[in-house]
Amino acid sequence: MRLYSLLLILLILQACGGGGNAGNTTYQPVAQGNRVLGMDIKEIPGVVDYGTAYTAAAAMGVRELSISLDWEILEPTVGNYDNSLPAIIDSFYPAQAIDVTLVLRPLDTPGPRFPADLAGTFDNAAVLTAFDNFLTNLHAQLTALNASGKLRWIQVGNEIDAYLGSDPIRWAQWKTFFDAAKARINILWPGVEVSSVIQFSTLQNNSVLSKYQNLLPSLDNVVLTYYPLNADFTMRTPDTVAGDFDLMVTTFPTESLFLQECGYPSSAINNSSETQQADFFTEVFKAWDTHADRISVIDIAWQYDISDAEASQLVIDFGLAGTTNEAAFKSYLATIGLSNYDATEKLALQRLRDELTSRGWQ
Repeated sequence: MRLYSLLLILLILQACGGGGNAGNTTYQPVAQGNRVLGMDIKEIPGVVDYGTAYTAAAAMGVRELSISLDWEILEPTVGNYDNSLPAIIDSFYPAQAIDVTLVLRPLDTPGPRFPADLAGTFDNAAVLTAFDNFLTNLHAQLTALNASGKLRWIQVGNEIDAYLGSDPIRWAQWKTFFDAAKARINILWPGVEVSSVIQFSTLQNNSVLSKYQNLLPSLDNVVLTYYPLNADFTMRTPDTVAGDFDLMVTTFPTESLFLQECGYPSSAINNSSETQQADFFTEVFKAWDTHADRISVIDIAWQYDISDAEASQLVIDFGLAGTTNEAAFKSYLATIGLSNYDATEKLALQRLRDELTSRGWQ
């Protein structure tokens, strides 16, 4: 569930501890090697501007970030493009140290994100043509980014399994759409890796996993979001991380794995705490050490917590307002950052620094 606001991007232009390994004295961390650390870099309006947040992330060794782009925002109606955000992206990122992932969202966790006047299923000819034209237009707006080589990955669809479920017809329609989109992307952005994002929970649901397996040959990577959630948005304990990572690599024994989102809230409402959140990142890095040859990128969500208003709006967007799990879902969203919304650090941020330092991260 990736957040990316126009305000955050606009602010770019204005701004151009604790012990690691949770006290374990016997564990020997594995050197960084070819692994890439990503982060959802954020700003806090009036407190931390985006340029400052970006610089801090880069200084820690972050070398990947993602930018989520909703189709319906960049193309409100068919052929009517809003190119303001792509223009700002193209003005900032090409000269920076961190590589870029574009998460294009014709489909996001709550469902499709079509232009308002576009109807039909994902395999509809009008939908396929419109998205092909959308990609062509987007490419034309990113001339500097294209030339820089900083655009390394494009994900088409975010947490697609949430909408596609176990419906074989929806999955077949999505495969038609994805294959067409990837073919166009391969022409426009040769060498960029192209995939779709699913939730970790799909690995635990054979009826959904079997449908995803049919898409797998079309993908350049297996791309997951990973939050150790129970169904009620409370958290499983950090000691489950090792088993989860083992499941990832055994489920996909030959594919390269990419965690597009990886996070853990700090709220007691989610049966967590700052200490538990920090311990989660220790366990993530230990598990990553074990599978360093299989998991290429882990992108941490989020740098800072979001505001109460943002969390409330997401509860509405995800259709959970008024449900039994509303409070837990809101708390999960509002406390997943490494630092609080006032920019004060949580224990997890220093723990992350320690884990990186112990592995010689660059």
